[in-house]
Amino acid sequence: MRGYRVGQALRVEFWKYPGHTLHYWWEAEVAELREEGVLVHMPIGFRFHHESKGRVVEVPHQAYVAFFADRWYSGGPDLDAQGRVLEYYWNIQTPPQFEEGRIWQYDLEIDVRCKADHTCQTLDLEEFATKLPFYPAEWVERARKAVEEVEAHMRRWAWPVRPPAQGGDWLERV
Repeated sequence: MRGYRVGQALRVEFWKYPGHTLHYWWEAEVAELREEGVLVHMPIGFRFHHESKGRVVEVPHQAYVAFFADRWYSGGPDLDAQGRVLEYYWNIQTPPQFEEGRIWQYDLEIDVRCKADHTCQTLDLEEFATKLPFYPAEWVERARKAVEEVEAHMRRWAWPVRPPAQGGDWLERV
């Protein structure tokens, strides 16, 4: 995080383990810097490059993602054009690496998404289970604990979570 500045463009990368292959990436702008992490913003129409699926998607909403030093998750709100929360999306991952011009981490398959009313669901546990033999034991333990940490993060309305609002339908994801 040191050396980043508000307004700076960054590339955000999620990698697959083992093999160190690029899973997906996008470009973002640093929106806020805090001791605990960095918040990036992606405007309406940003391009999400899903390398594993060979797709590039233009995202029809804006989003913020907070990357926390030493935490095993990242995430934040997806917003409509008026700034209302559509849902929150949290990635379970290794702690992010903050490098010049980019943030990268290993995706650990599990995702948690929460509606604007803070109703949450955990996704991709089956994918995580298939990777268990390949992950270091500490990663497995930390990933499972990170799901609980995300749920607690939402309950506390911790940065960048906003107070609960009316929940809508789940967003369609790549």
